[in-house]
Amino acid sequence: MSVELELLLSGATGTIGQTLAGCIEADERLNLAGVASREQFFEPDVDADVIVDFSHPSLLAKVLAFAHRRRMPLVIGTTGLPDELRAEIRQAAEDIAICQAANFSLGVNLMIRLAGEVAGTLGDDFDIEISEMHHRRKLDAPSGTALALGDSVARARQLDVDSSAMFDRSRHRTPRSVGEVGYQSIRGGDVAGEHTVFFLGQGERLEISHRTSDQAIFARGALLAARRLIQQPPGMVEFIDLVLPR
Repeated sequence: MSVELELLLSGATGTIGQTLAGCIEADERLNLAGVASREQFFEPDVDADVIVDFSHPSLLAKVLAFAHRRRMPLVIGTTGLPDELRAEIRQAAEDIAICQAANFSLGVNLMIRLAGEVAGTLGDDFDIEISEMHHRRKLDAPSGTALALGDSVARARQLDVDSSAMFDRSRHRTPRSVGEVGYQSIRGGDVAGEHTVFFLGQGERLEISHRTSDQAIFARGALLAARRLIQQPPGMVEFIDLVLPR
């Protein structure tokens, strides 16, 4: 079987990066053409069809410049990005195809879509709280997936994403306000990832939950995105629109 896709992998020494490398090695249709980490970068003459990045914002900035310069599509799974880097990503997307997602699980992305639809349907009579749980080593909180869920429900209710977010109620001795989206983060053990969106009404509540038992789902989703992205024109494309079009 011939190779169908040549990939560059950024963040190769991380948990997801190692899983990605294993998935690529196990698939005869894929070839790992080069890797980047904090200790090394892609060889100057390396060539590939697409770059997949699960690294750190500082490394992603270098990878983005490389992808832009070489006109390579870029799949971004790195979270906790500063505003300046987000702006650079949007600018680069004018020339290359970029798929950026907080989570490359099919189930989570469907959850993000559903949470927005439910938020818009139920309206202000139902308060919204988002809970997420991850392993003790995860640095950013709330998780990128929790923030993506919050973005979805806030926009569905035509709320400002930033001003509606409540991350710490210990500093606010006031009742919960209408239009507030609350976040709770739990860290410990080896939890791969759990997210729940609570819609809390009078006398009833609705919960949408997703639990991850194997981090390989993120690698498989990112590789699916890479396959689809090489067929896309320049611009930002949502992962769910790539793999689960309406």
